[in-house]
Amino acid sequence: MQLSNINYAKFISYISTQRILPNVQTVSSRLNLSSRKIYYLLQIANSDLRSSNQPFLVPNTRITESQISVLNSKLLHDPSGEYINSYERQLIIDICIALPLKKWTLSSFQSLFGVSRNTVLRDIADLKKRKKFKPDFSKKTGFEFKETLYDSLVHAYNSLVLLQSHNIPLNCFLNSLDNGISYSKFLLVSEKLKNMYKDLLEKRISISNALTLTIFSVIASLYAARCPISEAKLFNPSDIESFTKRKEHNIICDFSLVAETNFSIHIVKPVQLFLTLQLLSITKEQDDHFSSHSFQDLLILSEHIVDSFMAISHIKGNSSERGILTREIQTQLKPFWYSVRYQNITVYEYLYHEPIFENYVTESLKKMNDYPLYNHLFPFGLLPDQISILAMIFYNFSLSHQKIVKLKILMITSLPIYSQNLFKTIIQKYSNVPCELSIRALNNSETLLNDINNFDLIITESTEISTKQPTFLIDSELKESEFDRLRTVIEEITPLEGVQDEK
Repeated sequence: MQLSNINYAKFISYISTQRILPNVQTVSSRLNLSSRKIYYLLQIANSDLRSSNQPFLVPNTRITESQISVLNSKLLHDPSGEYINSYERQLIIDICIALPLKKWTLSSFQSLFGVSRNTVLRDIADLKKRKKFKPDFSKKTGFEFKETLYDSLVHAYNSLVLLQSHNIPLNCFLNSLDNGISYSKFLLVSEKLKNMYKDLLEKRISISNALTLTIFSVIASLYAARCPISEAKLFNPSDIESFTKRKEHNIICDFSLVAETNFSIHIVKPVQLFLTLQLLSITKEQDDHFSSHSFQDLLILSEHIVDSFMAISHIKGNSSERGILTREIQTQLKPFWYSVRYQNITVYEYLYHEPIFENYVTESLKKMNDYPLYNHLFPFGLLPDQISILAMIFYNFSLSHQKIVKLKILMITSLPIYSQNLFKTIIQKYSNVPCELSIRALNNSETLLNDINNFDLIITESTEISTKQPTFLIDSELKESEFDRLRTVIEEITPLEGVQDEK
């Protein structure tokens, strides 16, 4: 596959020189491309690898010669970039079905893509495997989704965000609109939107974002002319009032006049409100309006999440490092909170899953101190993809930080429960060393001592237990001095895991 520029070829050329695939940030700096673009290029590469039954490219894992061979072969056999692969066809199908401008059938998709009926059937079958937005065929209306209008608008916008980076497939989709608008015309009007945005807000918007908004304004307007849209079905009155007071809404209203003149369409108010929401989301990070007390709450929540994560994962970090990590989590929680509050569109193009750290994040959210605050800010919790993103932040943090090694202590005793609990309290609460305590009954010791040498310290009143590990003998009188001596012993012992790590 060939993209609209040479970025993909540069990406393949770079990774072919690497034994281990670097992380996204490293590739981003080497190729002078944004992290978002690198995620996108990884997604395209993995799509090509999947079609050839090759394993995916994953950061920090080995790159095989067969993977590079397949990717280079794809580039060589598609020099013109005119081929539209399955992934791109499915993006186009998603937009067409989410906001249908005509009756879509298998034959109409065949005609649009110039492929066989079986190829379209395979694409539709792949889409039906999803939990949401499964194509459903009706003899009267053709293919359709059962989701709400707002969800369909969101889904169409998401798909367009992904599609607009593919020049050839995007042109294919624009041809399906049947209104004769050229790609160059869309670019021209997009440039006008970009300048209007800069003049009114004194901020910059990328041409890709401007192009997405421009194309979507035409799609949504043509759909609204075919199937009238009610603003009450999209937003509640308070959100409508909030949007109309924003400068971004003024930009959309002015832009609507330009679009209506150049595209011969009418952009109704519900579509204007939806476009306003997207324009707000594009610049939310720069906007003081969204940096008030709500984000202060997110900072507090981030501190709780980091504290909970550190306790669960046993990863070391000084106060300065914890502060930096907290700000990184807060920065990522901002768009998550925004998507909950304003039903914002969020596209997660490429996610690398680290199951262990995803479990850490899930447990951290459950066990943190201020759960009511989390429930208030995120009443429905975080999405699985959002948890994966937070997990990668913690995972990257862990790569440069040592995991806390706990001292493994085995207590073999016949002491009563209250005496055992006293030792447990002394060890876990009043020791300066992280400890993991296991307690076993002395009378069952013969069958439970196979792993005794895996512990760093043995505590027992028995002198008959055979082991080379340090053994603390419990005196018959449990005095304060006895517990002080135990704390001293614990602090002087080096955990076995720590010794192995040094080797």
